[in-house]
Amino acid sequence: MSCDTPAAPRPRRPFQLTGGMVAAMLVLFFGVIVSVNATILTVALRTMPGVETKSAYETSQHFNEEIARQHERDARGWKAVATLVRRGEGASLGVTLADRAGQPLTGFAATARLRHPATSARDHAVTLNERQPGRYEADLDRVEAGSWILELQARRGEEVVFVSRSRIILPEK
Repeated sequence: MSCDTPAAPRPRRPFQLTGGMVAAMLVLFFGVIVSVNATILTVALRTMPGVETKSAYETSQHFNEEIARQHERDARGWKAVATLVRRGEGASLGVTLADRAGQPLTGFAATARLRHPATSARDHAVTLNERQPGRYEADLDRVEAGSWILELQARRGEEVVFVSRSRIILPEK
């Protein structure tokens, strides 16, 4: 009868940390950090470039005039009530304009801009048509659900007589 004994395990070399390994770990670590930061920066700049106005200086020159016009508009007591209703992939925007006594305001050239809070690439500008006295409506194609900023302007001739800015929500389908 023969008895086979297993071979003795070879002794392992103890782990040694070398300078080359430390250098490779540092390069790998900082490479990951730089690539993640570059990715985040690229995504952030593509979704919100940060430009609100082409010339902040020129806009600031008319700031006091705009404030005075806004106070004049506010003194009229006009109100806008807006609705945004889902219609397939798009939506229907309706705005009712009324004076302080609740009487409809008619005969305006009304425009609206539906602004996405994060990026101007998703904004929608529409011209509203007066379908009933004081009721202005427009249809929008392919609008995403969510919270939007509605900027409304009503003109009589060349003069802007009413401006409104409010949040409005479009529900999911």
